[in-house]
This record gives sequence, structure tokens and C-alpha cells, in this order.
Amino acid sequence: MKEHALFLQAGFPAGETGYSNKAGRYREEFEKILWRTVRLADGMVGKDVLCSGEVFTEFTVMAEQQTTRLTKVPIDFRITQAEERLRAGCGEHMDHEMANRMDCQIRRLNQCVLQLLNGLIMFKKQILREVTSCRLYTANYPLLIEHIIREAELYRRIITMLEEGNCISQENIAETEMFRNQIMMEHALFIRRLLDPTECELIETADTFAGDYGRLLEEARQQDCRAMNALTRKALKTTERYRDFKAAGAKGITGCDIRSVILLLLADRVLREANHYLRILKQEGV
Repeated sequence: MKEHALFLQAGFPAGETGYSNKAGRYREEFEKILWRTVRLADGMVGKDVLCSGEVFTEFTVMAEQQTTRLTKVPIDFRITQAEERLRAGCGEHMDHEMANRMDCQIRRLNQCVLQLLNGLIMFKKQILREVTSCRLYTANYPLLIEHIIREAELYRRIITMLEEGNCISQENIAETEMFRNQIMMEHALFIRRLLDPTECELIETADTFAGDYGRLLEEARQQDCRAMNALTRKALKTTERYRDFKAAGAKGITGCDIRSVILLLLADRVLREANHYLRILKQEGV
């Protein structure tokens, strides 16, 4: 959510100070909440998460530093450095009193996130309405704004489920895959339109991935649950290749070897999201 606010802030023209400043305030508040989350997470996060590349990659700190230099939007890259130092664990060494104290801290954190998140979702929807009615300009595509609205609404549903004591693993696997395949497809659509027109090979590859995920979505709509294992295996293989493409892209963009208007942190972010989806797919035992 911190990065969503940053992308919004960086996309407004210099004269649009009202929207830009509001996006900046959300970025600052989510940055504070992220600091709190990282501190609570030490020794409480699964090793598979920390090793997945979804929290940080080898490019993240560089991408944050370069994005700050180019956009003049401040990013506290010390948070990423703190994430790199996180220790895995499940709080197994805590006694009952410590566990209760941690539970209270997490509940307070979740309530702060929900309150802030509700406001950010409303702000994004306001931006989308203004942009699509030609009353506001931003360098961000309307589809990208819709994209980050859906991600924020998913995040809100997950936190609400946690607060209500429901198990996240009970989510419908087919729905989760369809959501993530849609996200991956849209990443490819954004990438191909943000690359310089001379990057013909990369544009063609991004276009191919958009088509691959589009076909996965169409197959999922037509198949019954008995065919989902085969689709999950297809999604895993496609996402492994897509992750490699995104990793090469993040390396090329942060190294200034690829011509594009892709914000450097966005290139790293879509790589982290692919890594996140891969972990989900592998957990399903395909």
C-alpha cells in the first residue's frame, strides 16, 4: 500500500498539489505502519516467505534509492534493509504472557491498517472517477488504478478474515488463482505499454505472457473443479517463466540497460508479486 501511494504521488503533474500531497500523506502513514510490522515480524515469519523473494529482492534497495533520486519522492530504504535481516520463526519460544501481548499488538496494528486502508481505497476510487471523466490527469493508466484498488480490497478482506478468526488457507483456491492470473496478465499489459517502442523483443514477450494468462483465465471459467489441478500446473510453469522475465527486466531497468518509462520500483514490485504467486502455487502441491 505504501508503494501504491507512491506510484499515485509520482504520477501526478507538478501543479496537481492537492492529490499529490494526499497521496504523499498515505505513503508516509503506510511507511510508519510498515516499520511497525517489520519490528513485530522478526522471529515470527515463515522461512518460506523470507526466502521467496516476495518481501525483497536483490534489486529492491537499489530500485528504492534510484526511484527517490528520479522522482524526489522520499523512500526509507532502511525498512527494506531491516526486512533483509528478519529472522524466521513462529514465536515458538514465547510464553503465554508474551503470546497474549503479541496478539494485542497485532490486533492494534490490524485496526490501524484497516482504518488507513479504507481511506486509501476511497481515495483511489475518487482518482479513478476523476480520471475517467476527464477532470484529472495522471501518468498512471486507469487500468493500473483499478488494479491497485482490487489489490487493496483483497488486502482488506484478508485482514478482516484474520480479525474475525478465520483461516486464510480456507480461501477458495480456484478464486485465488483467477485473481492472481488476472494480476499477472495486467502486469504484462502495463509492461508492454511502458517499454520504449524500440524494445520490440521485450514488448513481444510481454504480449505473449498477457495472452498466456488470458487463456488461463478463460480455461478456468470453462473448467470444473476437477480440472483445476492441471490448470494450477500450467499457472506454475507460466509464472516460473514470467518470474525469470521480470527478474531480467528488473535487472535491466535498474541497470539502465532497458529503454522504458517504467518506474524502477515498479519493475521490482512486479517481480516480488510474481515470487509471491509462485509461493502460493507451490504450497498447493502441484
